[in-house]
Amino acid sequence: MSQFELTIELNARIGRKYDKPKISRWENGREPVPADVEAELNKMIAKQPPDARAIVLANQKGGVGKTTSALNLACALTRLGKRVLLIDLDPQATATAGLLADQAIEVYRQGKTMVQVILRGTPLSEIIIPEGQKLSGGRSTPFDLAASHIELSETDSKREPGFDVVLREALQPNRQRYDWVILDAPPNLGMLTWMALAAAEEVIIPVRTEPYDTMGVGLILGTINKIQRRLNPALRLTGILPTQFDRRKSVDREVLEHLVASIGSRAPVLSPVPNSAVFGHASRDGRIVVEASPSSSAAMVYSNLAKAIANGTPLPRTDAALVASEAAEE
Repeated sequence: MSQFELTIELNARIGRKYDKPKISRWENGREPVPADVEAELNKMIAKQPPDARAIVLANQKGGVGKTTSALNLACALTRLGKRVLLIDLDPQATATAGLLADQAIEVYRQGKTMVQVILRGTPLSEIIIPEGQKLSGGRSTPFDLAASHIELSETDSKREPGFDVVLREALQPNRQRYDWVILDAPPNLGMLTWMALAAAEEVIIPVRTEPYDTMGVGLILGTINKIQRRLNPALRLTGILPTQFDRRKSVDREVLEHLVASIGSRAPVLSPVPNSAVFGHASRDGRIVVEASPSSSAAMVYSNLAKAIANGTPLPRTDAALVASEAAEE
């Protein structure tokens, strides 16, 4: 709430005529807050639902399971009864296509994509596709969605002061509508990824357990550090999420051990997502693994991660030694 909005609301509640300079002096501690005002402010705060926390899934490398992780984490949080918004910031629009199928084109024609928000200044609330909207094949959207389109790729060519915080500004008026906002960033370190990191409180980095994929982790970590220093001090690295992991392969286990040894002191290396056929089966049916095969080992990784995030408990971490011993026993 701005000082102007607070002034109007407070005066209406207590029948006074305080002005913005007076409220500014209270905020800066130059004058004590009157007891009746403090009591009313506490009532106002108690009635306000907490703002949503935003989690961005980011990695400049493609094919690491970023969109898959965003979809499954959003779905898992929804199944816990949380209000979730998924924002697709990838111009490839994979998440959008997976959820909307043949309706994605019509959504773009109606002007209901992030293109309008980022490039045209349309309020985010006007383009959100609500949870439960009917889709073809009898399906419906499992959570609120802000869709993407290839035209969003024009973002990198636009230059104007403060453009890197456009998403943060667009998201702010909508935060009280949700518990969690999941941001699916594009597979590069361009403007859209900067915007996502500037708007979020947490970042998860999906990484395939392949040697070449782990070599690029330093780049995204460097970008996160710059965003923290320059744009978003509140951003924190929640964890590294190993994906497409096959514990039967020695190279996968070695990569996992390397991640824990080299990055584990900076951020938790989360429980790995197993390489599983359930992803292909769910994608073929236009569904998300967490809803299509909730008891599968792959779905359980996302479900357990969502529970820990929602409850504020320690996140499930990789135990490289345990993985190695289990593989040896097979």
